Amino acid sequence: MPVTVMCPNLRCRATLSVPDKVRGKRVRCPQCSITFQVPASANTPPPRLPQKTAPQPEEQ
Repeated sequence: MPVTVMCPNLRCRATLSVPDKVRGKRVRCPQCSITFQVPASANTPPPRLPQKTAPQPEEQ
């Protein structure tokens, strides 16, 4: 079953349909020629960004 992925290039964002056998491999976007990795599985969560916490007031 084909996998639908979006090009990570913010100027392109093309939607690509790639074969299931390329999961975990690098592909090239036909629109902008950038190469990127297709997620290994459909259940792979997106990478988490570090959470910023509010500065704590200093105790005196």
